[in-house]
Amino acid sequence: MKLKQHAHAVMVACILGVPLVGCGSGSSDGSSHEAIVEKSVSALVQTATGSALVGTEINIDGQSFMTDASGHAAFKVKLAQSAKTVVVSFKKAGFITQSVELKVDELAQISANLLPIKQSMTVAKIEDAQVIQSALMNAQISIPANAFVLPNGQPATGAVTVELTPWDIQSSDLNAMPANGVAIDDKGNPATLISAGMLTATFTDSTGQKLQLKTGVSADIQMDLPRSSVNNQAMTVGTSIPMWYFDVAKGKWIEEGTPGTVVASPLSETGLAVKATVSHFSTWNWDFKFENPGSVNVKCKSASSYVPCHITAWVELKDGSGLTKTTSISENGVDIINMPTEGQIHWSAKDTTGTLIGSVTSQLPNDKTVVIDLGVPATSNKVQCVLENGTAVECSGEFTTKVGTTYQAAEFTAPKEGVRVMTGLKSSNDQLVWSAKTALTLEAGQWVRYMGATVSTSKADVKITLKDKEVVAADQGLSFYVQCTSGYDYNTGKLNLSDPALVGKPCEIEVNLYLDSFNSTAHQLYFSVPYGEKKLIRLPNQYAGFEWLGEGKVSSLYVQGRMLQGTYCGSAGTEGFKRSEPPLMMIALWGGNSPVELDGNFCIIPS
Repeated sequence: MKLKQHAHAVMVACILGVPLVGCGSGSSDGSSHEAIVEKSVSALVQTATGSALVGTEINIDGQSFMTDASGHAAFKVKLAQSAKTVVVSFKKAGFITQSVELKVDELAQISANLLPIKQSMTVAKIEDAQVIQSALMNAQISIPANAFVLPNGQPATGAVTVELTPWDIQSSDLNAMPANGVAIDDKGNPATLISAGMLTATFTDSTGQKLQLKTGVSADIQMDLPRSSVNNQAMTVGTSIPMWYFDVAKGKWIEEGTPGTVVASPLSETGLAVKATVSHFSTWNWDFKFENPGSVNVKCKSASSYVPCHITAWVELKDGSGLTKTTSISENGVDIINMPTEGQIHWSAKDTTGTLIGSVTSQLPNDKTVVIDLGVPATSNKVQCVLENGTAVECSGEFTTKVGTTYQAAEFTAPKEGVRVMTGLKSSNDQLVWSAKTALTLEAGQWVRYMGATVSTSKADVKITLKDKEVVAADQGLSFYVQCTSGYDYNTGKLNLSDPALVGKPCEIEVNLYLDSFNSTAHQLYFSVPYGEKKLIRLPNQYAGFEWLGEGKVSSLYVQGRMLQGTYCGSAGTEGFKRSEPPLMMIALWGGNSPVELDGNFCIIPS
């Protein structure tokens, strides 16, 4: 269970002697004529906040097993005798699938933390060029027209469900970082990662088929950068960050493509966002390699004996950034290398049954040995969330209790069937105050969630009724089509879309939004549209509509476009339009051989 005061902590690398998850090599060929060996396995699966996860499917070499109400599973798996490593996957509906490559010799104990999918939406026409906007962390995906194909290679059209999860690198989300950040760089070398941002996106048609970008087509992704320093390195506009995608089949991160970039964003709390161009969809990660000289030995103890356990560790660097690792260790403990020379590590652990728990914080570089003492939980509650009509729902939240003269808090995540939540918080008044909320749900064109609260004793069953409705955002912000042209050809009666200097090149779009008739400060957003192509742009949810139409807070909207570093420029504007009637903002470019006056990056358009 992760304490709230540790919400910004994160962590580590690999292990010498007895390796942690992800430090193996080799594979099984699964040949039927080989001798078969049987391995006993004990597994523990939790949410990113440390709650037990019932009904998780664990798959090893084609054999599946399920976790019980404590998130625990004990089973035997059959493997080819020659197998050196296997990929173990962890799958549950409503959560992002995890996998990790493990040495066969390390299968006795395995563990994983899973993150819930945060948002699901429907795109009416996936064949349209458009920007898909999340209600969280200003995350967006920009796709060209006719970008997706079915598994058989045929073009994808019509309605598609998009599951979109921006990962918050400042929160417990990182406790579920796939494969503990174990990676392979573009030269084939092993690496461990520290994240500046993660985004998971899947596209599924009405028949349940997964879509992918067709060969040769790319998309742009972007999300808030909540920290101005990562890995003790200042983040500024233009900072380059290598891009990695998670390969579920391999259980590792793979470096690929052009590095991402830190860009300016007026919507982000730091004024910064991370952006990249990708060639396919899974979980993408803006990451630096994490390389440090320190090491720490860690063990778990129960009563007077050292015992096997499952641990989650958050390493918090000097600048507050960091990374995380979840793994299982034997009673002998492990030496963890690649540790920072300064910072803190926040450790939490459970025994192999998930019923004994412990936590401790160590300081670097002083604490070279860490012992996590496992004891009987001070709080143990079966928690379930329901709507006002009694319908059981997935939820997440926190609970607080008074410990001495101070209040402490812990987080939890509960599936529909409920969850057993245990912590070591010793309440001084035996009273817990619970608050919970659902994930975002689309209702009547708005993203909403339901919230509720209750009070219990430290050992009681808890049912939280979620009856308060919070409107987070509109389904999407204003949308409109943009097309960059060379003007109207009066001889042919058609738009001129064939300027040889511009065909095939990007038209950079600056959208200026004014949210107050008396406020002259514009919110500026940037997009890219291929010359001549009509592309649907969806603005972030904050820009839901025009004030005078009663649909939002926008008072006016003005669009500029430029090509070839401002050699060609154009503009368009509007006094307003309804969200249900997106207009075409046609930008007639001028310039070329004529001198162009620039204001910053964009040209001044004569009235």
